[in-house]
Amino acid sequence: MDRHQIEAIHESAAGQRLAQRQPLPGSVYEIVTDMLMTHAFEPGARLNIEELARTLGVSPTPVREALARVEADGLIVKQPGRSYTVAPLMGIEQMRELIELRLLVEPALAAKAAAQAEPNEIRELRRAARAGGAGGEITAAANRLDMVYDATFHAMVADLAGNQMISDMLTRLRSHLHTFRLYYHAGLHSVTKNEHLAVADAVARQDPDGAEEAMRAHLVSALERLETFVEGGSANAEARQIRSSPLGASRSGPGSERRQE
Repeated sequence: MDRHQIEAIHESAAGQRLAQRQPLPGSVYEIVTDMLMTHAFEPGARLNIEELARTLGVSPTPVREALARVEADGLIVKQPGRSYTVAPLMGIEQMRELIELRLLVEPALAAKAAAQAEPNEIRELRRAARAGGAGGEITAAANRLDMVYDATFHAMVADLAGNQMISDMLTRLRSHLHTFRLYYHAGLHSVTKNEHLAVADAVARQDPDGAEEAMRAHLVSALERLETFVEGGSANAEARQIRSSPLGASRSGPGSERRQE
């Protein structure tokens, strides 16, 4: 572990909290996740439990527990012995496949949520959409807040649709984590927030077609945005391919004309 990585750990918000109180696995988890999400630990880098423990000033136990959680997130890969390596970033082709999968289910979930959500559930969904992550900051902590905001909103829509099996499947995909890791420095919270608000507004209107279209537009737009932040990516071409396919083709409903402008 080099000097810059050690300094980044100590300067992080989680690292400062860790220095002020008895360390917990959650604190170590936050530090390691932040550094992986912002590429302070580069893909392929080796992480050693004892070395991390010495750097953080903690015993190996909370480090071991935290790394087990990070491994479950798909950010690191366990190696023989007592070390891990940082998992590779998802490529644009993998992200396209991931969004294609989400396009198969999430627009339909949004439509079902609009058809059956109760007033109190709609209020909570709109409140979650307005929360908007961390604001204008581009820091490791802000990136994690934006990721949690995005994942929470999509999980709420899935829960409102009432299909627990699909909801669990989307959670296991950890799509939001991999997306924000890929372009953590983009600062696109305001764009995502507006798209979430469009979905929430359609659900509030009890407009299944509008909710389905808003969710589809959001997912296709997310893929288009990747091109700006992935070197050599072709996300716009991929997004156009999805948009013209049955997965991404707009239904004739509210919002379809607006998206084509």
